[in-house]
Amino acid sequence: MKRAEEAIRRALGSKWERMPVRALSETDSTNLRLKEWYRAGQIAPPYLLTADSQTAGRGRLGRRFVSPPGTGLYMSLLAAPSPDTDCGLITILAAVAVCRAVEEASGLRPKIKWVNDLFVRGKKVCGILAEGLGGPVIIGIGVNLRTPPVGFPPEAGPAGALDADVDASALAGRIARYILDGLEKPDDPAILDAYRKRMPLTGQTVRYTQNGQEKTARVTGVAPDGGLMIEDETGPRTLRTGEVTLGSGAFEGLL
Repeated sequence: MKRAEEAIRRALGSKWERMPVRALSETDSTNLRLKEWYRAGQIAPPYLLTADSQTAGRGRLGRRFVSPPGTGLYMSLLAAPSPDTDCGLITILAAVAVCRAVEEASGLRPKIKWVNDLFVRGKKVCGILAEGLGGPVIIGIGVNLRTPPVGFPPEAGPAGALDADVDASALAGRIARYILDGLEKPDDPAILDAYRKRMPLTGQTVRYTQNGQEKTARVTGVAPDGGLMIEDETGPRTLRTGEVTLGSGAFEGLL
């Protein structure tokens, strides 16, 4: 995978090209690999790992992230944000970084479903999972570049792919560069502005689950810390964890 690593470094640009990079043909989970290597003292941030496939990829809420070979980009970035960086803003930054990289590489315009899913043509093409390690953070990203020959399994939900001519290694390097640049100033209002412009749920009625109960609310915006601002029968509030869905469960025409 030396050629892939070289392509990643070129895309990282001169500022980050000396960062350790490793590309694997297969692993269980890029997030899990980095977590174990870091805890064993084998690596330090920043460090980028990519894989052509994962046998145990996962997303938020413990869900499986389908990661077949030859169809996607699966990457994890070990980074060291400043201690006062809000965890919610790291996911916001990562989502914007992926959008920017995909836009530049393909001309497509992904939209963001709060908090960490990217959609193209009404289908989910990317998931993001950030995990804290008591200082450093691992930002795992999976992008569906091409639809698998047998399609996506039912458990993948409304999954889709970019289905565009995109080089996975170059895309990984570009995403990592944008994240690392952004972490140097995570409170830059331009990052949140970019997120809000790509997150079309504002004004929509959504369902959300909290404390085991499903509720309905209207989205009023995104808070400065990345929380989703809503208004329901109890008044205005901000969600900082959880998941939201549109009443129909379909995102065609919106995302």
